[in-house]
Amino acid sequence: MPDLLDTIISSSEVLALLIPLTVIILHKPKGEGINILKCYVVIAFIINLVATILYLFYKSMPPWLQNNNILYNIHSISRVLFFSWYILAVREYRFLRYYKLLLIAYAAFCVYNFSVLESPFYLSTNIFSAESIVLLILSLSYFLRSIHEEEQTNWIKHPSFLVASGICFYEAITFFIFLFFYPLYHQDLAFSLATMRIYAITFVILCILVALAFYKSRKKVERGKKEKI
Repeated sequence: MPDLLDTIISSSEVLALLIPLTVIILHKPKGEGINILKCYVVIAFIINLVATILYLFYKSMPPWLQNNNILYNIHSISRVLFFSWYILAVREYRFLRYYKLLLIAYAAFCVYNFSVLESPFYLSTNIFSAESIVLLILSLSYFLRSIHEEEQTNWIKHPSFLVASGICFYEAITFFIFLFFYPLYHQDLAFSLATMRIYAITFVILCILVALAFYKSRKKVERGKKEKI
């Protein structure tokens, strides 16, 4: 079966990541947790670039390189790894132990899923759905703590608020897309293609918000230096 996801978003996934990557190169952002986001952008760009190349040169590839689904599964896991790391590192939380247990449960589910339920070479809607659940819980926890608690830091104006907003927006939409991905593909191909276009748009928006967070963090550091002077 052709890789439907890669067919629709093969180019947009790479081009979208060029937005935050350009900001990293031109503005060299600094700040709390910024290096974590930089690592994600670079790794995600490499993964998506390789996946796109494998798709474009599908017929020229040896059989063992004609399936790029494993790369999308790896990208999903890397999103959970880096975004959860960023959200938990950028500020303090009351119930940090429970969030760590959530991530341990996610890791255990990934091992179980690819050991028992699915092959890693199969585009795993289970892994994508689990990703959305974990990151939605963490990003919503970030919002609740940032809005309701009185602190010196204005978290709404903090760069991390843009990142959490992008994660929450992206995961809230893609959760339903991947939850019904295969049923839609088999029953209504046209509608399935439409949902993949929506997916591509949400990923572009996520990348734009991450890029804005990079730019804002740079400005925040510069303002801090001026205030000290």
